[in-house]
Amino acid sequence: MHLRFPPLCGRRLAFAITLLGASHTPWAQPASRLSLQEAVALASSRSSDAETSSSAVQSAIEMAVAGGQLPDPVLKVGVNNVPVDGRDRFSLGTEAMTMRSISVMQEFTRTAKRQARAQRFEAEATSAEAQRTVALAAVQRGTASAWLERQYAERMLDVFAEQTQSIRLMVDAAEAAYRANRGTRAEILTAQLELQQVRNREDEARAAVAASRAMLRRWVGDAADLLLAEPPALELPTWLGNLDADTVMRLPDVAAAQAQVGVAEADSRIASENKVPDVSVELMYSQRGPAYSNMVSVNVSLPLPWDRKHRQDRELAAKLAQAEAVRAQAESIRRGVLGQVRGKQAQWQLNQSRLARYVDTTLPLAKARIDAALTAYRTGAGTLTAVADANRKALDISLEHLQLEAATARLWTELAFLLPLPTAAQGPARATRVHGGWE
Repeated sequence: MHLRFPPLCGRRLAFAITLLGASHTPWAQPASRLSLQEAVALASSRSSDAETSSSAVQSAIEMAVAGGQLPDPVLKVGVNNVPVDGRDRFSLGTEAMTMRSISVMQEFTRTAKRQARAQRFEAEATSAEAQRTVALAAVQRGTASAWLERQYAERMLDVFAEQTQSIRLMVDAAEAAYRANRGTRAEILTAQLELQQVRNREDEARAAVAASRAMLRRWVGDAADLLLAEPPALELPTWLGNLDADTVMRLPDVAAAQAQVGVAEADSRIASENKVPDVSVELMYSQRGPAYSNMVSVNVSLPLPWDRKHRQDRELAAKLAQAEAVRAQAESIRRGVLGQVRGKQAQWQLNQSRLARYVDTTLPLAKARIDAALTAYRTGAGTLTAVADANRKALDISLEHLQLEAATARLWTELAFLLPLPTAAQGPARATRVHGGWE
């Protein structure tokens, strides 16, 4: 499976995300450069959050099997009616009423109740799987964000490096004018001061690159030391263009909230089934002395819910109220996620227009202003102050453009990874349904 990204800002970059699979080369193989898709796949395979959730899924599946079974039978062994005084005291075979007994008691939990318990754990497994998806999406978003943050930090460093070269030209121009008796020593010092200030900011950009590399290391480990590959041209997933109700329900946060509704409803079904008691049957064999007959007994036990109004009914009412509260919370989460997604989509579209304006108009004008100011100064028709102002303005514009690109990239990670990309590390816990349970 491949994800393709169309052109952005005049650059046409073809980019495909090849998903992890058993027949594919592992993403974690050493490479000269680390691409965004490799970083995402590597972080997914290293995710302890997803692994923890996977264990929770397996735990709930195992409990679903156990919850659908009858309770274990109870084995009883005892001695009844042993005399404690008289000439036959503590004798086990002379008194007619003395019996050595062994019995087996089995509680026959109703099928509906056992199914309700199994369904409760099945709902918990679904909830754990939804939480696993939430965790994996968060890992992929965090990795993509860290990769892009480092990429933009390195680009910002490049901007300062280019500005340093531009200001060196200004210094050269000031020294040439001074030698030709058209400038002053103060202008040379002004140009050199501008150069030092840009170098200071260049050092700050290097520190930002180091910090972004450290953040990327959190997700991909030692692979963060690799150089970065070319960045992708960012495009939103096509399904965001048709964000219907079914699609919203598949979003991890919404799906996780809805899964919690399933757990709460399963709890209420168990409470409803608990209103009807279960029958226990006991079969007992009693042995007496050789002069007496042995005995067989059958006992049936049935709890008497004598205060159902204040016990079972109250428990059911509490579970129903909890389920209603969870449903309301899930609906609130759904509306909140939908509003956030639509807001980010709108901001994304606005940023695309702003970026296009920077590339088509603002950046070329800033570059042309620098060239014009420097040419005027060299010919004696302009001042060094005008050149310095043009350089500072161009630098500010370049940084503004880069910051807007970075902000747009962050929007992309938040939208593109709403649904996590499937990887080999994301394979669902496997189970098969057996007699209303799982194995």
